[in-house]
Amino acid sequence: MADKILFVDDDTNLLAAFRRQLRKQFQIETAEGGREGLELVKTNGPYAVIVSDFRMPHMDGIEFLSCVREIAPDTGRIMLTGNADLQAAIQAVNEGNIFRFFTKPCSVDMLGESLITGIEHYQRVTREREYNERTRISMAKAGEVQQHLIPKADPTIEGLDIAGKSIYCDETGGDYYDFLDGGGNGNTKISVVVGDVSEHGISSALLMTSARAFLRERSLKPGTIANIVSDVNKQLTRDIEISNRFMTLFYSEIDAIQKQIRWVRAGHDPAILYDPQKNCFHELKGQGLPLGVVEDAEYHECECQIADGQIIVITTDGICEAANKDGEMFGKDRLRNIIRLNAGKGARFIVTTVLDALEQFIDPVPQKDDATLVVIKVNP
Repeated sequence: MADKILFVDDDTNLLAAFRRQLRKQFQIETAEGGREGLELVKTNGPYAVIVSDFRMPHMDGIEFLSCVREIAPDTGRIMLTGNADLQAAIQAVNEGNIFRFFTKPCSVDMLGESLITGIEHYQRVTREREYNERTRISMAKAGEVQQHLIPKADPTIEGLDIAGKSIYCDETGGDYYDFLDGGGNGNTKISVVVGDVSEHGISSALLMTSARAFLRERSLKPGTIANIVSDVNKQLTRDIEISNRFMTLFYSEIDAIQKQIRWVRAGHDPAILYDPQKNCFHELKGQGLPLGVVEDAEYHECECQIADGQIIVITTDGICEAANKDGEMFGKDRLRNIIRLNAGKGARFIVTTVLDALEQFIDPVPQKDDATLVVIKVNP
């Protein structure tokens, strides 16, 4: 359907002249006054361009076009005015109610050129709005899909209490956590993985999704966790070598019976091990480049014993590096203090408490990076 033009004027002879002179080039509709014009906008729109007289009974052109702006902001608005009303028309332009005005009498050629410009502007604005809406819907669907990739429930592992959560600053994110090789039926060993793709948004989400697939596939095959991380790094490097992106990773394997944790740290922040009995924190460090940087990078496995009551905390940098309105970061000390104060609580309670404290700390500053937290408590 052709884009429609609406002429609004209380002079029926002038409206008839517009229809006669412009009907071959445009789809013209007319209304006798502002009230009738508003009804047509509501019931018969949208219109690409609306041309209105200035002096009309009951509702002048400025008031009418101001109402049109509220109802149909994408519609182009043109005013026709006599010389005596010139200053008022200029005021309307300056206030943003119209984009063109012409003094009467106005030549058909000049008015026709302006209508073409108005239609082109309307089409461009409409295309942009439709594109933005499609993008918004696509991003929302992508975020919904990504949420399904995050563990739907905390794992049930004998001797361990585990909880995790990711909060994205956009519809999609580059943070990742997963629980591998675990489940019910008396299982006492689990792999806990936390990753962070550089930057955030849809491109990081796609890389995170690929890394998740590689990790899940490789974890089902024989080999140490160092072998798993090395093989995933090779695959990821080949896929993203020209994108200049990378992913940090903390891959851990916890044995609740042997009371042992093994881990590989690939450029990720060290996990934290808290011992309530001694009231001390220990970082689970280790050397290794982020994934996707060097195809043949070597990764080394570290290990240590764990004891009943101890707490393992794995985060992404979106927690400790989150800043408030004064530029102060949330920081490791604040995180550790929350862990210390809530060491007697369950893992899910600690996760919730930390993330609530983070939200309150940065408020009213919007979250600028994805934030992920996994808490593992060692139970008797």
